Formats: sequence, C-alpha cells, structure tokens
Amino acid sequence: MSIILKHGNLINGAGVVVPDATVVIDGALISAVGEAGQVETPPGDHKTIDVTGMTIMPGMMDLHDHLHGDASGTLDGAARDRFGEMIYLIEDRDAYQAVLHAENARKALAAGFTTIRDTGSPRDITIDIARAERDGILTAPRIIYCATLDMTHPPGKKQVHGVAGGNITGPIEAVRAVREKVGLGADWIHLRATGAAAGQFDANTELMSLEEMEAAAKTAHNFGLRVTCNACGANGMKNAILAGVDCIEHGTHIGQDDEVIQMMVDRAIGWVPTLWVSLAKKEDAEAKQALGLKSTVPDYWLQRELELIDLWRDGFEKALQAGVLIAIGTDSGAPFVEHGQNAKELEIFVRYGMSEMDAIEAATRVAAQVLGMEDRLGTIETGKEADIIVVNADPLADIRVLQDNDKIALVLKAGNIVVDRLDGPRGLLH
Repeated sequence: MSIILKHGNLINGAGVVVPDATVVIDGALISAVGEAGQVETPPGDHKTIDVTGMTIMPGMMDLHDHLHGDASGTLDGAARDRFGEMIYLIEDRDAYQAVLHAENARKALAAGFTTIRDTGSPRDITIDIARAERDGILTAPRIIYCATLDMTHPPGKKQVHGVAGGNITGPIEAVRAVREKVGLGADWIHLRATGAAAGQFDANTELMSLEEMEAAAKTAHNFGLRVTCNACGANGMKNAILAGVDCIEHGTHIGQDDEVIQMMVDRAIGWVPTLWVSLAKKEDAEAKQALGLKSTVPDYWLQRELELIDLWRDGFEKALQAGVLIAIGTDSGAPFVEHGQNAKELEIFVRYGMSEMDAIEAATRVAAQVLGMEDRLGTIETGKEADIIVVNADPLADIRVLQDNDKIALVLKAGNIVVDRLDGPRGLLH
C-alpha cells in the first residue's frame, strides 16, 4: 500500500523548497514528488496523510554517535581510573550495554534521525545492534558502525571507542586489526590520530603514525570500507589526510593551519566537527556554578573543553568559507550530550554562520555524501529510499524547532511509519 503525504511545505535536502507538495511512497522508495497539482495519485490502495502547514524533509543523520554513552556527568560513587574518569564503560556487561544501545537508538529515531553512525563502542557491541536493526528485530535508525583502531595499551581503563582487539603497534598490526574488524562486521574503520580534550594526551600528541594509518586505510579501502579518524591537532589531521582517510572527526584545531583546510577541500574529505560536546560541558558548569556547585567533569578536562570553544568556532568559520564538506555529528552519549537531542548541533551550525537551509543539508544530503550513500539517502527524490520526517513547524524560520521532539509529527524509515505524533505525543511505534 502506498503512502501519500499531501499539502506539506517540502524541503528536499538539495536546497529546494516546494510549497504545497505531494510525496508518494511505494514500499521503501519514493515513487513521485512535486507540487500537488503535478503529482498523480497512484491506482490501488493507498494511505493519504494531509500535512497542511507542516514541513516535509529528509530524515536527519548523526555521523558521530556513541550509543553506549549515557550522557552522564556524575562521577560520584563511580569507579575511576587514575585520571579521575569513569570506567563504567568496560565494566558493564554486554547484555546491559545492548539494552542501553537499543534505548538510545530509539531516542534518536524518535527525534527524527533515521541514520546514525556510531564511532566506537566497548567490545564493538554496536555491530550486533546494527545487525538487529537490519534484520528488523530492533526499531531504530539505520546504524552504521565504525570499529576503532588505537595506540597499544592506552592509559587508564576508559576505552570509550571500544579498542579491544584494535590496539596496534606498527603497520603490520594495523593491517591485521583492520582485517579482524572487517571479519566482525564493521561498516567503517575508525582511527585515532591524536589525543583530545579528555584523557592524558592532548590534541598535539600523535597516537598513530602516518605509516600505521596509511596501512589501515589501504586495507579498509581494499575491503570496500570507508575510514574516518579522530584528529584534533593540525599535524595529526595532515597525517590522517595523507594516509587516505575519508573523513575527519572533531578537528578542533583545523583553523590553525590553512593547508589542512585546503587539503580537505581538494580531496573532498568530510568533516564532522561535533561542536556541541564542549558547549554542553560549559553550559552545565555554568548552571552548577549558579547554584554554588562544582562541575562533575574533572578540572583538567573541563579546562581543555573551555579553551576549545573559541578555537573550534574560528576553525568552523574558516572551513565553511573555504567549502569544506561539513556534516552533522553530535558525540551523543558524551557528558551532557543527550541522545534524542541530536538536533542541537544544527542550532550551533547556524549560530556559527551556516544558513538554516545549509544546516539541514549538513544533516541530510551532505551527511549522505560523506557516508557514500548519496545514491540512496539524503534527499527527497524519485527513486530514493523513503527516509522522511514531517515537522509541525518551519525549521527555515527557526532551526531550533527540530530539537522539540513533539514537533516531529511523523518519521518514516524506508517507507515505514515508525513515529506518529499527528494526533498527539504517541511517539515511537513498535
């Protein structure tokens, strides 16, 4: 049975707005789209949904998610490593982790995100969560899993990115580790070029060598997998780019080296900046300070995050001006970055200089391009998969409406209605 959305204001994901639009969905695919008077109603049974006054747009994508993260900043009573950080992530049993993964994935779907890319989980648990979604067992976004390679024996026990089995020393071990991750069922390979705000090592510390990353990227590409890389410092970013990665995560210091930006433009390398992750800690610390309380984030970590905010914004503005391929990614699951509020990142993109339309494209068309799935996803066009949301507001007038889940009236994934709030806050369907 076909589904027909009628009389909505269509944002197609490619910069085009079609007022009073009709979208016809036949099975998993979009079979027709256009102005209401130009689209014929198909013969046979169909379900017609009048969305007058609402916005039809592609399902959003989050390219940097951690489904195992609970967004908690509370450390009291938790086991800690020698840097004062929680170590729950490797001590939770897999069964508990699986339930947490599933619940967080459902929150993202209910928020209008029909595709997420998970950039590392303890013991690569997300591989099986993604399989459950593909098999139709789990109602969740389309899950693309990145399996992580890292330096040998990282200090502490906080293995956020699930590096078990991915610790390497040298190019030969990099090849071995990639092959093992491919055999497990990874969709992408995820490298860590540098340290970051959290942990012992900062953005200027190179965790993997150019040779190691080059061997990993070549092996992954040989198996048809794309490669992304956590790289914060400029030298680490350059090494990752020279190694042949397809995408850079975080890139906090991108604005400090114009050559890095030009290299990314020339090679059409995606950038997923995850801007919310530092701002969230700042906002929480300020809220606690107003109450006479102290942030639960360790002092050294909070200080690093606060130092990054202006640096990151400057880099974002430069990259945007240069034409870098920038896609939405939230780092959901990190402290105070809550699953189900993924659209916060779009607000920050607009605050930092993107138009509302460009921010929507960063979460749809551009994200699909970074994934290499632009032939299937990211825009509302005939022949594409019907990943579509209907918003009871106009995000071009105020991008923040996408953060109000009650305004996400419908979510369709591959032609199936998985969220229906047209008649009230029923939310996720089973």
